[in-house]
Amino acid sequence: MTEEHHYLDVYLADILPKLGLDFETYGPYITATGTDELDDLDDIIELLRASSESHSDDDDSWNDFKLQIEKRRKDFISGEEERKNLAVLEAERLKKESLQREIEIAKSNALEVEQRMEAKKLVGMSADKLALLDKFGYEVDDEEDEEEDTGVTKISDHAPKQGVEKKPSQPSKKELRAETAKAKADRNAKKEERRKRATKGERRR
Repeated sequence: MTEEHHYLDVYLADILPKLGLDFETYGPYITATGTDELDDLDDIIELLRASSESHSDDDDSWNDFKLQIEKRRKDFISGEEERKNLAVLEAERLKKESLQREIEIAKSNALEVEQRMEAKKLVGMSADKLALLDKFGYEVDDEEDEEEDTGVTKISDHAPKQGVEKKPSQPSKKELRAETAKAKADRNAKKEERRKRATKGERRR
């Protein structure tokens, strides 16, 4: 701490004149030692006591002076430790807040990039596709659109594959009976024709 703001300045400015000493002259003996441990406190007090014309023989006053200096030193050190701890906590808080802001900025940037990509994808898309995208949440293929719009399945979807031979259909029982009757009628007609030719031949003889 600086001389102008030493933690003992207020106390020394009050007590030294009461002990017959000038604060401006003798205060720096304590505050300007270069250390807050005050290892030489007893020697400094003996020097101050010898310099006092009114209290050099007042043991109680100097003993109380020493106790007050030591007490204020302990309070100061305790306060300094607390301030250091608070400073560490404050630094950690600020660090967490900064990290959280960086995370939020990264998320915002990622979302913005995704939105720009989606916007580019939607550019030039037909109104029908945009409507379907808004309704279903995904893009529908053109072929699916056509089938949904017409309700008719494309012929090419069910046409036989090229190079695959189509199997002949089997005749029904009705068709088989009709063919059998026709063959029988043809056979009977031929028999009747042969019989007529034979009859004509016998008449000529």
